[in-house]
Amino acid sequence: MKFRQILTKVIVVTAFLAIAFFVYSIIPRVGNTDAEYGRELKKNDLLPSKFQDEVRGFIRDTANRMQNVMIAYKGKIIFEEGDTKKLINCHSARKSVMSILIGIAEDKGMLNLDETIESIGIDESQTPLTKKEKSATIRDLLMCTSGIFLKAEAEHDWADDIRPKRGRYKPGEYFFYNNWDFNILGVILERKTKMSIGEFMEKYLAIPLEMQDFSMSNIVYNSPWPVPNKTDSDYPVFWMYLSTRDFTKIGVLITQNGIWNNKQVVSKKWINESMYPYSKLDGYNDLYNPYEAFAYSWWVENDTKTIWADGYGGQFLCIDTTNNIVAVQRNFTGNSLLSSGLFLIDKNRDNNPKSDLIHVYKRILNEIEK
Repeated sequence: MKFRQILTKVIVVTAFLAIAFFVYSIIPRVGNTDAEYGRELKKNDLLPSKFQDEVRGFIRDTANRMQNVMIAYKGKIIFEEGDTKKLINCHSARKSVMSILIGIAEDKGMLNLDETIESIGIDESQTPLTKKEKSATIRDLLMCTSGIFLKAEAEHDWADDIRPKRGRYKPGEYFFYNNWDFNILGVILERKTKMSIGEFMEKYLAIPLEMQDFSMSNIVYNSPWPVPNKTDSDYPVFWMYLSTRDFTKIGVLITQNGIWNNKQVVSKKWINESMYPYSKLDGYNDLYNPYEAFAYSWWVENDTKTIWADGYGGQFLCIDTTNNIVAVQRNFTGNSLLSSGLFLIDKNRDNNPKSDLIHVYKRILNEIEK
């Protein structure tokens, strides 16, 4: 009898723990909120319905490679497919958004690109920076030429294979796509503005752009994945969860030279400066192909004369300022312990070529030019 009682208790406790873990695993890290300042982008029925159906057919034929797509032309939506309201991790595309935030802060005199990280008080407790490393500027961080080659959270597996030896290059001398630089930019923005990334982004970007799905809690620190990606760095990674339609607005802002509703959100000077192809990537083609250059945390493609934000899992923002077109692709990579885990075990999770979005973008551009 006593054995049965113990067994029953074990079963009950086990069941309770299993249920508790399951409930915890499905809790979303971020949730949609209807921002009171949110407004929809206007739509334009420029594209014939038959043509749109053909494009949708292509998108659906790619299976999970393309899930949510939005195309804007001259500031208006001309094509939309998928759940464009869903909050999705931007992954490395966050870096291009941070570039805009840094630009806004500079416009407002809150920081100067030539400030060194030493003057801002940036150092590492476990791997102290050298005097030469501390001379890196905010500009160097934006260009990924800090000369600081420390391991950082959320970097690619191949980074260790090509990481230069510490001290080999001076700041501003060598391009190395290192997450340390990007993570520090978030820290610098917070220190110089006395605001969190979420607070600054809401006040100076989300509200002016009338984003529909943004809230300060959309910025998540440390690893959002089931298994933390810890390093010796004192500075955590930050993530941005944005919907497709809000991400599209960021691209439209760029095509409008930083103006939204007749107000200058970020200066035209910053847009021109931040999207100049500073670092040529001829020697990096195997890693960054088919991008030809890197700007202030934006990728530059010469063939299509476009600027790109690019994130893991198929997070793409393509900006064609010449033709006034913004093309966005977003793929869901998880928003809870369970959904993130399911994404990580998907054997096709890395199969998200930007060529699919280029195909859609070029197809629509050709239709517009008819």
